[in-house]
Amino acid sequence: MRGEQSVDAALLTVVLALFTASAFGLTELPGGATSWEPKEWKGVHDAAKALILPLLALRLGLALSGRENADLTLRNRVWAAMSLCWVGDIALTFSGDTAFLIGLVSFLLGHLMFIMAYRHMFVSGWGQSRGLFHGIAGGFLFVVAATVARTLWEPAGDLGPAVAVYAFVIYAMAYLSWMVANGPGVWILRLGTTAFMASDIILAFGRFGEAPIAHGHFWVIGTYIIAQWALSIGFSRVASSRGATHP
Repeated sequence: MRGEQSVDAALLTVVLALFTASAFGLTELPGGATSWEPKEWKGVHDAAKALILPLLALRLGLALSGRENADLTLRNRVWAAMSLCWVGDIALTFSGDTAFLIGLVSFLLGHLMFIMAYRHMFVSGWGQSRGLFHGIAGGFLFVVAATVARTLWEPAGDLGPAVAVYAFVIYAMAYLSWMVANGPGVWILRLGTTAFMASDIILAFGRFGEAPIAHGHFWVIGTYIIAQWALSIGFSRVASSRGATHP
């Protein structure tokens, strides 16, 4: 527990550094472009951003350390998803379409690995939610994903198909979090996937939309941090609540 608290303190420091750098050094431009003045603030921002997922991965490991029944298969899949998202974080600190595409593919693969984590939960007997409320939530998320794909297809140009595929993959991840039966950590997982979806939608409209989103960077990074934090906490609670019955 003390180790987790130390990581939480370090994470809070990193997040504060990231937002401080953004507040003092960042100017947001149309098309998702940014300008940093002085340039040192971008270095602080990028270094802080690069530390978020390693700290959350460390926290996940510490939360499960020493627990005999911890689901280590689930932990490993979440670690793999975090690693892929971390590559995306690094790629998106650079400008240009190539960096954006690398980030898009990295996050796409990360979402697929999160989907594999949910699949493992189903396979290991977690159970499925069949209530009306959960069905409505899944339907709402599908409408949101379809609307984003349709709206951004033309503005995204050659990246239109990739953006559409991405929208439906992250929808699938969010949908599965609502289809998992209630249990320890499940509601915070739903918060995480919903915040992740919101973050990516804001990012996409900021880059491809007709008008820039006011304070778009703060909305994107804020919801993203909430998403990754909630997923790490939620999966740690799921993994510590029962051991895997399948490898």
